[in-house]
Amino acid sequence: MKKTAIATALLLVSGAASAVSVSTGGTFDMYDPGGALINVDTTIAGFVDEAAGTWGVSSSTPFYGLLWSASNGTLYGEGTYTISTDDSATGGVSGADATFTVGAGQLGGSIKFAWGSTTGIDVINIWDINADGSLSYATVPGMGDGPFPGFQASFELTGAGLATPSAVPVPAAVWLFGSGLVGLAGVARRRKAA
Repeated sequence: MKKTAIATALLLVSGAASAVSVSTGGTFDMYDPGGALINVDTTIAGFVDEAAGTWGVSSSTPFYGLLWSASNGTLYGEGTYTISTDDSATGGVSGADATFTVGAGQLGGSIKFAWGSTTGIDVINIWDINADGSLSYATVPGMGDGPFPGFQASFELTGAGLATPSAVPVPAAVWLFGSGLVGLAGVARRRKAA
């Protein structure tokens, strides 16, 4: 019974230490290759799930007369990444590999964008994580494939608590230490050994 209680407490604490999926509103801004803002959609909805490493956005507002959707959103922490934009196996558009860097205090995301019948358009966003956990446009490396080469699709997600600001990381070990569960786990281990 004690083992079950300790395991349950550890599970609860580890879950509390990571962000949960949060639905939010936001803005979809589109910039041309010269950096001029050409579209603003303030009706988007989205989510970020840091624990699962996924995100998504959607809207019922057409973009230049056609509905759009997004899928397969993947999150990236601090570091440099190269991803494939080859969608030939699924009939989508393809381009060259994309390389991008996510800095300290930032979160990156790649997602597959579909516009009308064109699928597999790769969109990469790099956000600054605000103190409240919302995500603001930092840089968008550009859309390397599809009908918008060199364009930038920025998704700003305005809900609080979407991401954990890296300025104040709270590792699970700190939660365990602070709650005294590390001591309980050690006691259980010594009793089992005896």
